[in-house]
Amino acid sequence: MAKCKCSKCGSTRIVSNIVQNMPNGCFDVCTNPICGSPDELSILAPLIYDEIGINLCTTFAVGTDISTTYPTATNASVSVIDIAYTYGDENVEITQIAGRPNCYSVKLANLTVTFAVTLYDESCRALATLTPTAVYLPNSTTAATYDEDTNPTSVTLEIFAPYGVSYNSNNATPPVYTPALNSIGFLSSANVVTQGLNLYAIPKLLGLDTTDDEVTVGLTLILQSLYFCGYRVTSAGRISTPKGSIVSGEESDCIKFVCGNLLDRAIKPLDLSPPSCEGNLKKDCKKPCMNDCTDTLNTNNTACQSACNNGNNSQTSSGACTGPCNGICSKTN
Repeated sequence: MAKCKCSKCGSTRIVSNIVQNMPNGCFDVCTNPICGSPDELSILAPLIYDEIGINLCTTFAVGTDISTTYPTATNASVSVIDIAYTYGDENVEITQIAGRPNCYSVKLANLTVTFAVTLYDESCRALATLTPTAVYLPNSTTAATYDEDTNPTSVTLEIFAPYGVSYNSNNATPPVYTPALNSIGFLSSANVVTQGLNLYAIPKLLGLDTTDDEVTVGLTLILQSLYFCGYRVTSAGRISTPKGSIVSGEESDCIKFVCGNLLDRAIKPLDLSPPSCEGNLKKDCKKPCMNDCTDTLNTNNTACQSACNNGNNSQTSSGACTGPCNGICSKTN
């Protein structure tokens, strides 16, 4: 349970239990953070709880007279920019399965996919990038891209989503909320994952017809359920970023900086778990702030070790403490 500290009547300060006990002396990461890299990182990770994919394929026009406009084009590459769709009958429908509340039925239909098709000459020089659209899973058997075997009118997928789905809302009063499917593409407004259900696509160019100005594109559609969770992961250290340099004969602070090493974030994330329990290191020590972080820290007799002294945890031969960082015991020496 959080504990309150107040210095003035009517003023409430709430801190976590683990803030109550400090190492020997006084150390406050709020004024003097610690440098370095932790052995373990505390991260908020987007975890895939379930996913399922299907393959589709169709041929469609690129909307440009390739042989006339780009007569030297001999090959191409393709990527997905965006997947657009609407909700409702003959479109995308998301339904919680009756009697099986952790799973959802997702019907995919009438997906308008925007592609980036880059044309190349025989020397692999890019000539142009075209942005045609094609309908996958068209909601009519008379659609130009329909094929019973490779691009049917719809598919229905079942997915495990135990924490539910995200929602769309309208402007009604009160708002009406309906299940949502997030598309992950390469459009600046639609290129992030969200909690709930996500859909993304991986394309493969199967054919380029410069006579009929068409491309044949195979498309893998992947539906996934995803939620954010806090996790501890082992750290392998920081990334070493290669640096480009500017050559100059001048000598100035700016030139020295530009030619010097790349900056990096030196402050270490707090290692919240035993044996370090660095979440304890927040106490108003009434000491001046330091401009630089502290490279080393005497972690003897942390709150965890105090708990060890009171029989709540086990202590290793090195003085480290195993068990929860509960911080509920006063420090003993």
